[in-house]
Amino acid sequence: MRRRLVISTIAIVLVVLGAIAVPIGKVVYDAAERQLDARLDQQAATIEADYARGVLEGKPPDLATALNVLGQGDGLTIVLDDGTTLVDNRLDGPTRSASRLSADGTRIVVMTDANPLDQNFRDQLNVLIVLALGALLAAAGLAAVQARQLARPLERLATRASRIGQGDFSLQPFGKTSIPEIDGIGSALDTSAQRVDTMLASERHFTADATHQLRTGIAGIAMRLEILTMTGDEAVASEAAAGLAQTDRLNATINDLLAAARNRTTNQQTVFDLTTLVVAHAEEWRPRFVALKRHVSVITAKPAPPVFGTTGLVGQVIDILIDNAIRHGAGAVTLMIDGPAVVVIDQGSGVPRERLRTLFDGPVDPGARHGRGLPLARRLAQVDGASLDVIGNHPLRFRFRLVIGDLAPDS
Repeated sequence: MRRRLVISTIAIVLVVLGAIAVPIGKVVYDAAERQLDARLDQQAATIEADYARGVLEGKPPDLATALNVLGQGDGLTIVLDDGTTLVDNRLDGPTRSASRLSADGTRIVVMTDANPLDQNFRDQLNVLIVLALGALLAAAGLAAVQARQLARPLERLATRASRIGQGDFSLQPFGKTSIPEIDGIGSALDTSAQRVDTMLASERHFTADATHQLRTGIAGIAMRLEILTMTGDEAVASEAAAGLAQTDRLNATINDLLAAARNRTTNQQTVFDLTTLVVAHAEEWRPRFVALKRHVSVITAKPAPPVFGTTGLVGQVIDILIDNAIRHGAGAVTLMIDGPAVVVIDQGSGVPRERLRTLFDGPVDPGARHGRGLPLARRLAQVDGASLDVIGNHPLRFRFRLVIGDLAPDS
């Protein structure tokens, strides 16, 4: 940034100097010409006056006096009215001249070499060039100072914004720079950082409290289920054991969700069989489908290779997609294994095509109770490096693609 500021300032100065150099040069050259023409005209007038005085007095022209009027490098011609050349002291090369015509018709021409005029102009032009270079260096120095004064607070501002973006809110207030715009941005960043820090702290406390309460409730349910497993009724004991297994999975899911929310990743990623996981979750949902007189099935279009991910998060994504099909879809729901991907299809009417672009957007209202499932499913998929997309809207089809196990990093 500093370099750009210096270069732009120098460019502006160059443009300004270039814009005024031509008219200044012309003014200087015209002034030198006028000065030279005035000198020649004065010399010619002096010689013509001496010549006219001699003619009136009946004396021959005093040529010695006429030549003394001339300067070094000057020339003179005096031509009588009848064409007789009285003095012929012409110069070679380019000249400038001034002429006078006496009363008896004698023409007096004073001339001088034009080269000194050009040399004088070049000397003056060199002075102007030196002054321009001095102005350019001074402008560059001032631009460097100004760029430093402007760039340093902007660099501090960029560093501060980067640290806030990385989640570091333990920053001292932004120091004043005497530049209102930058001070305004720094103050706005401080205010935003404080608000975000407060919101995150509130969410952490809420998450911790909600997790504690959930685990307490789950522990109470698990205790009751453990008591039921010891009953003499085998059917009741079997259902209680299944419920107890679900509470264990629910506890594991809560742990995975907390780890994903805090670290944007989990430490429980492993290689597992996708088909087995999908079948297990489909079986858990089957009683609800039966109660609604609907059907859920798992089919294989292409055998699934071992995939890499967090089984708890993958199970949550599958559950959200099945729950979405139950709530908003119709008819049978099919979970199709297509290699490392699961395609969830229902027989409902689907959604309008223009709605597909915002299907994974969360609700605008923070207090809304609906519209959070699909955005949560995509975020959970991204934690494991997977993807969740809509591949069809009539009927609605979601594809959840995971990372193949052979491509997973070593744990």
